[in-house]
Amino acid sequence: MLIKAIILGGFFGFALYQVGAHLPSKIEGMLRLEDFSLMKSILFAIGLSSVLLALAQMLGIFNLAHLSVKNMHLGVIVGGLIFALGFALGGTCPGTCMAALGSRQSWQKGLFALLGGLCGAVLFNLSYGAIAKTGIFTALDWGKLTLFKLSEDYPSVLGLGFSGLLITGLLMMGIAFILPDYRLPKALRESQKN
Repeated sequence: MLIKAIILGGFFGFALYQVGAHLPSKIEGMLRLEDFSLMKSILFAIGLSSVLLALAQMLGIFNLAHLSVKNMHLGVIVGGLIFALGFALGGTCPGTCMAALGSRQSWQKGLFALLGGLCGAVLFNLSYGAIAKTGIFTALDWGKLTLFKLSEDYPSVLGLGFSGLLITGLLMMGIAFILPDYRLPKALRESQKN
């Protein structure tokens, strides 16, 4: 299993490197809506994996026991906001910082992000008991909530099952296809209006 994880992780890192996700400037450009090329890659990858997962289930080759859904609660929302803030300020995330380590242009930023993430994980583990006492992990507890009804074990926001996942995946790939690579800088947009 470890060998498979290393091989798949290597392919993932290679893909991140190929689309430029290892470059903080690419991530910052995507978040400022100035460079859509990385957003296109992300949307297409999520869409394709959603379509493949839905098709695998429809063909009966996906084992629902492999679904691992975590509880949705206030702690997840707060954690997501902290993650988003770090992603925007640092221009990197756990996956892209590992790809950045292999780059001459951004290895320092990748190293600092990796060390910061490890320090954050240690601090979280050390303070978990105190954080849990605040009730953040039980506030707004929606349980193992999913967007689509993928299993009888989990409640869903929408009643659609894997067909909803298939439709969403196709829509994401379509959006990725029609998005332009770059958004024109404001000065250029203004000059084209005149």
